[in-house]
Amino acid sequence: MNSPSGSQVMRPRRPRPLSYEDLRRFLFLVLGLGLAGLIIHAVSKILILFTIVLFLAMVLNPVVSWLTRRGFKRPIAALVVLLSLLGGLVGVGSLVVPPLAEQVNTLIQGAPTYSENIERQLKIALKRFPQLENVLPAEYRGDNLDNLGETLRTEAGPQVLAWLQNLGPNFGNRVLRLTLSLVGGIFSIVIALLLTAFVLSNPRPLLTGFLAAVPDRHREAAGRSLARIENQMVAWMRATLINGVITGVSTGVLLYFIGLPSAIVFGVLSFLGEFVPNLGPIVTSIPALFVAAGLGTTKFGLTAAAILFVQQVESNVLVPFIMGKEMELHPVTIVFFALAMGSLFGVAGAILAVPLAAIIKVLVDEFIFKPNAVPMDEIEARAQKLVSDREWPAPQEDLAEDLATKDTNGLTDGSIEEDREIQ
Repeated sequence: MNSPSGSQVMRPRRPRPLSYEDLRRFLFLVLGLGLAGLIIHAVSKILILFTIVLFLAMVLNPVVSWLTRRGFKRPIAALVVLLSLLGGLVGVGSLVVPPLAEQVNTLIQGAPTYSENIERQLKIALKRFPQLENVLPAEYRGDNLDNLGETLRTEAGPQVLAWLQNLGPNFGNRVLRLTLSLVGGIFSIVIALLLTAFVLSNPRPLLTGFLAAVPDRHREAAGRSLARIENQMVAWMRATLINGVITGVSTGVLLYFIGLPSAIVFGVLSFLGEFVPNLGPIVTSIPALFVAAGLGTTKFGLTAAAILFVQQVESNVLVPFIMGKEMELHPVTIVFFALAMGSLFGVAGAILAVPLAAIIKVLVDEFIFKPNAVPMDEIEARAQKLVSDREWPAPQEDLAEDLATKDTNGLTDGSIEEDREIQ
């Protein structure tokens, strides 16, 4: 093949300058994103409600399908599953709520005593380790440590008193708002259960309409995504409930034998903390540590050791064996989604963070990685090289071509040397 002449050499095209049309598209994109953000913020509660309904329907669908295969009609099977779920929640609540309410009341009444004990323990620690005084401000060092309690009484006390005084005249309004909030919460729960029943009774039209609206070239990926997402939701709920029960029971039992009051409260908190991975167990352990600190350094150390032991077992044993590798979510990803969803939608958003992260992972895999045949194993190996040696190695194909080129050059050089020897 003849080599191209100098006039035929392809030169890189210069980037096209930004035009008015490009600027107008960019502005429309920004305005569209801003408008979408405002709409999402305005209907955030509705979005959370429907998201919970869809997740709950995905979790309960395998049970409904199992009953359908056993001869139940699907609407009857959905009704049986929802009634069984409600009956189980009411039964567990009737067993847990009365002692839980009693222990919460005891915990609130003992909070001032625990605070005074913590202050006394702090004084003892400062006398034993004088170097710790450097951490405190100058006005609270030495004999002025009592000023810390006085500051709390003079600054926080009037604010609490003003709040209580303001509570009197507005007590009726506050009770009315609380009642309306309670009624609104009950109404939302009823609506969510009805929507879940409708979805479980006849989900086929919803799936058919969704898949029909998807373009033909993406329909197979959409179908695979729905199947994988449902399996992910079932795995997440099953693992969360099992981990929560084991963690809550073990935390409550250990704290009970340590001698910490209100052990049931801390066990329930540990159970609820499992719905927000990584961050939830840390936040829900703070009340137990506060009470333990008010009972002395020994109780505090034993409580901290018990909580740390339970969390380590949960992270290194329960999660890998119960949840397995079905979720495959990095802890940083979970924390990011928990913080982002919590700031946008509150506690409900933080609880839905892991399912949402799993859904996004599935969609990225089905619509980006697989269509583009992304070599994940090769990229992972090169990323490991980047982490360990701070180098970005060449792709395997380039390395193979370099080796082939070197072999060819070696053979050519050997042939030349042989010709020279013969001459």
